[in-house]
Amino acid sequence: MSNNGKRVAWVTGGGSGIGEAGAEALAADGWTVVVSGRRKDALDAVVAKISNSGGQAEAIPLDVSKPDDVNGAAEQILKRHGRIDLLVNSAGINVPKRSWADMELEGWNKLVEINLNGVLYCMRCCRRCGRKRTAASSTSRHGPAATSRKCRVRPTPPPSTRCWR
Repeated sequence: MSNNGKRVAWVTGGGSGIGEAGAEALAADGWTVVVSGRRKDALDAVVAKISNSGGQAEAIPLDVSKPDDVNGAAEQILKRHGRIDLLVNSAGINVPKRSWADMELEGWNKLVEINLNGVLYCMRCCRRCGRKRTAASSTSRHGPAATSRKCRVRPTPPPSTRCWR
């Protein structure tokens, strides 16, 4: 591996839940982890936890539903580390009124912007970063699936039990 064996993972939604657990597992495995999300205080807490455990992490606040935020974050990562080896798309929301009968259009649009379009925006940035293969893992409470350019989708156990690489 080039760059002295350094592996860089970008974890969106890294301030809590599955994203936080994935970031901690990656850092424990020796990855440099960049956590992103909307809540800077939550991101800083995750970075402190990883750093206190001997891992390397940093936070870049962003809203994945805003392409300019995503592009800026990717540029910061590339400027600082020169690469993104793994993208973990863990940013996501749910809406209180989830049944079809109660769903409000505003909630639906917000869910699509973050949970779907946010993944697209992040994937596009990583594809443009110049690496032939940047692995990407999209997670949900139902379990992650990891994909890599020129690779098939492979379901994996939740990050709390195993880190996909």
